[in-house]
Amino acid sequence: MLMKIPKLYFLIIPILFLFVSSVTSTTYAATEDLPFLKNQNGVTQNTQNFDAFIDNATEEVNSTAPMVNTIVTTLLSIMFLVGVIKMGYALVTKTGMVLKGSTGVLIGIPIFVLTLRLFFILSFTTNKQGVTLLVIDGMNLLVRVGLFVSIGMVLIGLLMRLFHKFLNHPEYARWSKRLYIGAAWLCLLTSVMPIVIRSI
Repeated sequence: MLMKIPKLYFLIIPILFLFVSSVTSTTYAATEDLPFLKNQNGVTQNTQNFDAFIDNATEEVNSTAPMVNTIVTTLLSIMFLVGVIKMGYALVTKTGMVLKGSTGVLIGIPIFVLTLRLFFILSFTTNKQGVTLLVIDGMNLLVRVGLFVSIGMVLIGLLMRLFHKFLNHPEYARWSKRLYIGAAWLCLLTSVMPIVIRSI
């Protein structure tokens, strides 16, 4: 009999613990608003918490953005100045590898800065309709650029043909022929392929 009493206690204690915890949790839940119920404004509790989180994150980003902008632009300016110094060194010493690296830095940094600025401007100021229009306008711009480049290739080909007539040099004839073929292919691809790809 003495051995059965502790076993009974081991059964009663977890049952009491579960009962007390369930009672306290239900009374606590009764005093709190349920998160999925709407309040008087028609907004759920989870939505309010998420909106508060987004507002706090936006304020933090806005507060740190000037410092990050200053640091990034300063580092890029330092890299650009180092590229200028390296280019001067390469021009004086006639070092091809240094000249190539400095030229890449001097070309790459302005392109990177412009791309970064355009990315942030477009990402914060455009909506879905604006993105669609931007992509379509970009495609139309590339089509028109291709057509104008093909016209320029034809004009240069005519000039090469004129040089061939005056100088009777076979290279000018070959160049003009290549330019005609390239212009025809470029005009065909830029005018037909966007329509074909969009209709697939």
